[in-house]
Amino acid sequence: MKKSVLLLLTLVPLIVGYIINITITIPGIGMIMYYVVPLGVSGFWFYLGGLYSKTTWKCIPAVLIGSATGILSLILYLWQFLVLNSETRNMTLAVISQMYSVATPLYLFAKLATLFESQPNYVGQTTMVAMQVRTAAGVPGR
Repeated sequence: MKKSVLLLLTLVPLIVGYIINITITIPGIGMIMYYVVPLGVSGFWFYLGGLYSKTTWKCIPAVLIGSATGILSLILYLWQFLVLNSETRNMTLAVISQMYSVATPLYLFAKLATLFESQPNYVGQTTMVAMQVRTAAGVPGR
């Protein structure tokens, strides 16, 4: 497969995250999309990792290029939510930075991220950063 096609396929989680954010407000189908589609994206991510392994790129560059969308999403998220305050935050960039993680099954791994909080069963800024890091690292993936 052409490398340019592989690069475009790494954008699939962003597109799926956008679609999930739009359809989640539709009664019935929105919640089904929220629970089912991320599982399909995870399966697709394993498949895409297999395609990247068959390229002529070496291992480390292939993983970095395949994860570039997630890494850029993480950097954008950290910048918007940890560096900037709520008055200076660009809401468009803040939403775009979360599209990548929406396309992953967060409901399966959210309990792991809450381990970083001081209060049990609390989802705060630390949990959200942990989920972004987990998603950018490709868990589940490759």
